[in-house]
Amino acid sequence: MRKKFLIILSILIAVLIIGGIYYFLTNDKSLENAEEVTYINLGVIPEISTSSAKFLNNNIYINEGGTYNISGVLINGTIFIDTTEEVNIILNKVTIVNEYGSILDNRKSKLVRIVLEKETNNILSDGINSNSTIKSISDIKISGAGDLLVYGNNQNGITVTNGGLYLDEATIYVIAKLDAFDIADSFTINSGTILGLGNDNMQMLDDKSKQNSFLFNFDNSLKEGTIIALQNDKQENIIVFEALRNFKTLTLSTPDLKMGNYYLISDVDCKSKKNNGIYESKKVNGGNKIKIGISDTFWINGINNWYGSMDILNHYVDEILM
Repeated sequence: MRKKFLIILSILIAVLIIGGIYYFLTNDKSLENAEEVTYINLGVIPEISTSSAKFLNNNIYINEGGTYNISGVLINGTIFIDTTEEVNIILNKVTIVNEYGSILDNRKSKLVRIVLEKETNNILSDGINSNSTIKSISDIKISGAGDLLVYGNNQNGITVTNGGLYLDEATIYVIAKLDAFDIADSFTINSGTILGLGNDNMQMLDDKSKQNSFLFNFDNSLKEGTIIALQNDKQENIIVFEALRNFKTLTLSTPDLKMGNYYLISDVDCKSKKNNGIYESKKVNGGNKIKIGISDTFWINGINNWYGSMDILNHYVDEILM
């Protein structure tokens, strides 16, 4: 009897040991090079699951490097990054509206990655004392299969003072009173659908970009509410969007911009649903070709395809973060 008991006990111990080893192997994040995610829920009373970030005076302060998954709605608050370590921010159905200041302010980190959660819509809108909705002292990389709408209501949309901006995969629509993009170093678009509407200076793309872009400086401003289609010489519409503010400059990049002739058609009619001002269907009716100077035909012949006066070209960014 004792012998049988010892055998059973030995089997149980073996099972527990093997089970423990299996659990360790399958749950040890260090083996998978996985990083712990901090969740920040911007509810009525924001919830933060770690001490590496804190909520104070209606603002979020990130004090350590890592990955932060942010969701929910925040009114009159800013996300401040106050660590020199790399920070990854996942925007997961976020709406942040600040009547007074900026929305995301990287004051220290050497690199901030913004990832748009798949199939999510994210909206950032700054206020009267802000010089840029998103601003950073160093590199920002934005990627992901979600959507991002940025309102630069007072000055710029995205500003990087001592680094570059790198865009991949995401759908990003930036509207700014002055510059949609104001980048000191490399402005790189590798993939995704990018719209930047502004009224002041424009930013040339880095030649290392993998995706072609148009940069238009129009003769006259186009009004808020105007529906615009970009059409190729086969009369196929590449993108259809609504102007969410008055604008005079346009940065436009999509994966479908191949070498060839294109036309901008304004005042078209589109019955499709839209998300953040971009229409799901590209079927339109009517409209008029937009001219710059005497030309209404625009050619893609490389990464940067500029039309209009170049006196607004941005070479360097002002030190507006100081």
